[in-house]
Amino acid sequence: MNQWKDEEPVEKSRSQRKRESTAMQRLGEDLTRLPHSALAGLGVSAAVIEAVREYAAMKTHESRRRQMQYIGRMMREMDDAEAVVQRLAALKEGRQVDAEAFHHLERLREQLLLDDGSGMQALLEQYPQADVQHVRQLVRNARKERENQKPPKNYRALFRYLRDLEA
Repeated sequence: MNQWKDEEPVEKSRSQRKRESTAMQRLGEDLTRLPHSALAGLGVSAAVIEAVREYAAMKTHESRRRQMQYIGRMMREMDDAEAVVQRLAALKEGRQVDAEAFHHLERLREQLLLDDGSGMQALLEQYPQADVQHVRQLVRNARKERENQKPPKNYRALFRYLRDLEA
């Protein structure tokens, strides 16, 4: 066993540096897909936020590619890039939960609009505090809107009511 090997700093291989560089560039790509309001909450520097905004304003493929490389370099130079990765994952998970809740309410609304009564039963099982008369009125009006091909005012109002029940 070589006693000096433990004392020497371990240099990363070229492949490892390339993998890390690619990972930081992907992180930068994820940042460009976020709304600007969410960027500040991730704890990235003002320079990174500005670079992401500039990326969004660019039109040509080549300028966007160069800007993405610049963002990737800035991400590699950050000290707490791992913390940004964790915050971004938590943000994505929160959005996933929000999307699932949204889809659940959409399915419940469609079930209510069916004429078989199972939707109302499902609604009352999940939300016993629901105003049955108000829901029935919204459902009836939404059905009429669909039949007459009118704007979906009550259809949307029914969704808002279900969302309020969820909250």
